Amino acid sequence: MNQQTHYILLALGSNIAAEQNIDHAKARLLTVFPQLQFSRSLITPAIGIVSPPFTNCLAEGYCSMQLEELLVALKNIEAEMGSVSEERKKGIVKIDIDLLQFDGTKRKADDWSRDYIQLLLKELSGK
Repeated sequence: MNQQTHYILLALGSNIAAEQNIDHAKARLLTVFPQLQFSRSLITPAIGIVSPPFTNCLAEGYCSMQLEELLVALKNIEAEMGSVSEERKKGIVKIDIDLLQFDGTKRKADDWSRDYIQLLLKELSGK
């Protein structure tokens, strides 16, 4: 049986024990999506919330999951890592994994205009 593969682009961010949480998220993502490639991490100021700076990176690759299944898998990884909405409301983000693109469909339109997203995407595309 031939499963269809889908291009995915993810944005990872953390503002508490950030380097450790980003590394943990990368390891978890690789167990589910072994073909992912990661950008370098950048430290950026918080956008839209009062909080410490964030460490951010991008991941791109392919998966055989359908969109809804993929979104559930990403939320499950966040939950397994202890990222909860009560903390997010207080500006504490252990890990945030956003799907920026699925095949040809861009998501999270506001994120695409962020300088660090564009910079990391250029670097990732150049690998």
